[in-house]
Amino acid sequence: MIRGNFIGAAIVAIIYTVYILAHPFPTKAGEVVALVLLNALTIVLLAFAFK
Repeated sequence: MIRGNFIGAAIVAIIYTVYILAHPFPTKAGEVVALVLLNALTIVLLAFAFK
């Protein structure tokens, strides 16, 4: 059974990917930091989904 965290992680990944593609950051460093943090959030949500 798919848990809510899995669906939440998928939604977060889709939203931030579309947002970052539509609104690029002024600096590459800012973009990298945002992607690392958001990917970490997605990984944490997926880890809880499959526990």
